[in-house]
Amino acid sequence: MNFETYLTKVLPGIPQRSAQAVLELHKEGATIPFIARYRKEKTGNLDEVQVREVLEAFEEHQEITKRKAFVLSEIEKQGQLSQDLQERINAANDLAEIDEIYRPFKKKKKTKATVAREAGLEPLANWLWDIGHGTLSDTTPLEIKGKEFLNQPAGIVTYEHALKGAQDIIVEKISNNPDLRLLTRKELFDNGKVISKKTKEFKAHSKYEMYADFSEKVQSLRTQKASHRYLAMRRGWQEGELTLTIEGDMQALEGHFIRYACTNPQSHVAEFLEKCAKTALSAHVHPSISNEIHRLLKDEADRHAITVFSENVKRLLLASPFGAKCVLGVDPGLKTGCKLALIGSSGEYLSHTIFNILDNGAEERAKDLLKELVGRIEAVAVGNGTGGREAFAFFRKVLAALDSKVPVLFVNEAGASVYSASEVAREEFPELDLTVRGAISIARRLQDPLAELVKVDPKSIGVGQYQHDVNQTALKKSLDFVVE
Repeated sequence: MNFETYLTKVLPGIPQRSAQAVLELHKEGATIPFIARYRKEKTGNLDEVQVREVLEAFEEHQEITKRKAFVLSEIEKQGQLSQDLQERINAANDLAEIDEIYRPFKKKKKTKATVAREAGLEPLANWLWDIGHGTLSDTTPLEIKGKEFLNQPAGIVTYEHALKGAQDIIVEKISNNPDLRLLTRKELFDNGKVISKKTKEFKAHSKYEMYADFSEKVQSLRTQKASHRYLAMRRGWQEGELTLTIEGDMQALEGHFIRYACTNPQSHVAEFLEKCAKTALSAHVHPSISNEIHRLLKDEADRHAITVFSENVKRLLLASPFGAKCVLGVDPGLKTGCKLALIGSSGEYLSHTIFNILDNGAEERAKDLLKELVGRIEAVAVGNGTGGREAFAFFRKVLAALDSKVPVLFVNEAGASVYSASEVAREEFPELDLTVRGAISIARRLQDPLAELVKVDPKSIGVGQYQHDVNQTALKKSLDFVVE
């Protein structure tokens, strides 16, 4: 499938000519904002989101193309590449579909079934299978037949060992059946539920209390409104406080597997083949499809969380600036005192001090301090960290007592500590303590949020959920795009 066909499938609203123009401009080194703003005549007025979608679709198509080439090459080397198989692989349009087609042809590590075949047990497995499907009529008891395949050097010393090896071969055969895997996938994807239960490691007053005995449909958890619940359950699972399973109508699935494994239920091998079918479902296919669903839910939850994070960062960066006005920045602190920094109208640092709002006579001393500044400052910016509410109330009270109209405003100080300890801050204020640098950053964030916040790694701004759980490469890429 060429890129034009792939693009039509994933982004039907974007014209081919526009997409081609985007790819050419990007190859020349143009950034997404530049293309969206200054090359509208070439792209047919695509906005920055559409430009980004074209570039992401191109990257995805390249990955899919590489994977197809690898899979086709590997299957061809095995001499098993039929015309029908080649067409199926070429028609596939996502990595999961390609890998599912390739799965039976993958070079596997030595499995139990491989060991059993090497021990010469495949004829026994075929004998059991043929009787179970009515293509062979033989009433020899399993125990007697099993003894014909004893192989001491290979460790097959009893008929039980022989039958166990035959079972491993049949289980692998059933597990690899594409129709049964498709049926299981459809059931678990469409009707399955994610079920969480508490473990022995579940803590008293655990933050996962809501998920101690919880279930929700897979389809529901794929939505943006519910995806955070999956991330919460997954974290509890990784921390050992929860178990997480995906269940569907297992009884119905079991019936399908049994009917495939044995079409002659009256035969004396029916019970043996039924056991093989149940093992194939419970130990191989169900866990495999469950892992696939977990990957999908994680990818989609990551995407939703990253979208929310990116939108929050964008809103924060584009918040209305207070403007070129003199501001007093307050980095709140109760035990160590509030760090106050006076910032001029063009963002320049003027002076700083430390003020403890809990000391006796603090209000009177604050009046003396602010009386001198009231004519100069046009706002007091208080960080919203620990002690922020107390500092906010204190300075409002003092300014009200002075009959001042200077507003006291809360400022999101997330990431201020990261900035204050950064190389950029040290170069700008080498002689100042990092706590004072924090107060300067808070004041500047009020004056011009964008100019100050771009100095901080977006991940440190802390306006997203589960930011350490999501795909870090995708998160960085998305946040870099927002800043750019």
